[in-house]
Amino acid sequence: MPESDPASRTPTSIVCVYNDSEVLERCLAQSIRDGLDSAPQTELIAIDNRGNPFPSAGAALNHGARRARNDVIAFVHQDVVLHSLVALEEAAAVIVADPAIGIAGAVGIDSRRRILGRIRDRVVPIGEVVTEPRDVDTLDEVLLLVRREHVLKEPLSEDPLLAWHAYGVEYCARSRSAGLRAVALDIPLTHNSLTTNLEALDLAHHRVGELYPGLVPLRTTCGTIWGGDPPSGIGRQLRRMRSARLWWGESLEARALSSITPSSPIVLADVRILIDETLARGHMKSLRSLDLATGDGAPTSADGLVRFGKPFSVATVSTAAAREAIEQRAPTELLLISAADGRDIAALGPLGHLPHVVGHMHEIGVWVLIGVPAATLRPLWSDTRSRPFAGLLRPPRAARTASDAT
Repeated sequence: MPESDPASRTPTSIVCVYNDSEVLERCLAQSIRDGLDSAPQTELIAIDNRGNPFPSAGAALNHGARRARNDVIAFVHQDVVLHSLVALEEAAAVIVADPAIGIAGAVGIDSRRRILGRIRDRVVPIGEVVTEPRDVDTLDEVLLLVRREHVLKEPLSEDPLLAWHAYGVEYCARSRSAGLRAVALDIPLTHNSLTTNLEALDLAHHRVGELYPGLVPLRTTCGTIWGGDPPSGIGRQLRRMRSARLWWGESLEARALSSITPSSPIVLADVRILIDETLARGHMKSLRSLDLATGDGAPTSADGLVRFGKPFSVATVSTAAAREAIEQRAPTELLLISAADGRDIAALGPLGHLPHVVGHMHEIGVWVLIGVPAATLRPLWSDTRSRPFAGLLRPPRAARTASDAT
């Protein structure tokens, strides 16, 4: 990644609350050390919450903010790999230069449900590239940027109803209510999340809705805050219609894929949720995730990561490099290729001789899993929503003679 003029950058204090020192070391701490040559004034303030000395994320992060020496603070999760401290400092310079920005982040969602900001979420890229600050309803707490003077005057909420959820959502709503902007900026990162903690998320969202009734419905990366009870009647019908439209659109994409790779089982599923169980069911010993270089965001890579004790690496590669990875794959390596479309799948070459599955999901696009037979994974997508609309697809050619297909 080309270096930028230091004058266009602002040194940043990275504050992280952690409860797993090994995760912190492998992800955030190591990536900061790797980037210090290009951003020597960056500092990491790691707040130890093993033993739960802090009752909430807000309390822990506010404590770290008071120790920061730089003008901009980045609140970052322990399981994040930062691919460019230069990009982080460039984003920090943007919010210093524009006092109308109250908070910025690496990924957010706007009122039209568009995910803005390009990051790698576990194993696949998500979000639109943003070349300038883009206004959002809310930002994901994976990485948040604030001016130190601002957060010292207006600390993160320590409301016990928010606890470990929605503190960033609340801060976005608070900033917007004060006439400030909440914006997404491109800050390349990989979020190697192993779990999705939804405990008490509904209570946190309800609390934010109570505090900011004039902003609801409020889109978040973990759902919509409605303020009061979720929609019923016509509102519920509209939500069902939207879900059906998404299913239909994904089904049409699956039909197009089936004409390109007729020997492939095709499912409609979110591979981010299924990847770890796929590893376990297939008795795979390692995972390699390759997203194809499509021009959406800067190429990134990370090695030495772990998912539930299994080695894990990620990289942005060319289609030619992906083909080579397929040819050289070890029998116990699970290979995931994402950020693809139908032409990319065709360019990978014939897949029919390999144990594999092709999938699609509107938020992450087309993906290919190579290494585990489809029959082994069938229970992971046994629900109706995971299959294209009936009649749109012919069974894969291999399904006529093998039990491997879906």
